Amino acid sequence: MAIKRTKLEPTIPAASLSDIIFLLLIFFLVTTTMAVEKGLPMSLPGKESKTVKLKQDAVFHISILADGTVSTKETGPLPVGRIRPLIEEKLIANDKLVIVIETHPDANYGIMIDVLDELRLAKANRISLKTTASGA
Repeated sequence: MAIKRTKLEPTIPAASLSDIIFLLLIFFLVTTTMAVEKGLPMSLPGKESKTVKLKQDAVFHISILADGTVSTKETGPLPVGRIRPLIEEKLIANDKLVIVIETHPDANYGIMIDVLDELRLAKANRISLKTTASGA
């Protein structure tokens, strides 16, 4: 008499697989930290804000041209790394100095961020952002 053997194939029980996946999903959601980026704190004008007239010597203009050149009226074109010491000197002379960054619409956005970073390192608190006319 021959005994017939049935061959069993190895299987993974799928009944608890969805439970395990759900628990892993919850585990990763709970343990993952969210990257919180801190930007530059800026106060935007409200409805009740008034236009303030400033003396010309209380305002310092930095221009960013379409080709990425950074310049001032006093120094002409200058590298981004030179902005920090220049602003530090200006802030020692006038601690209420307002710095106006005039950026051309076609200029690289990263250059404006680099200029803002340099101003932040120089501890400049009064910064105004302005876009130049596209034809200028």
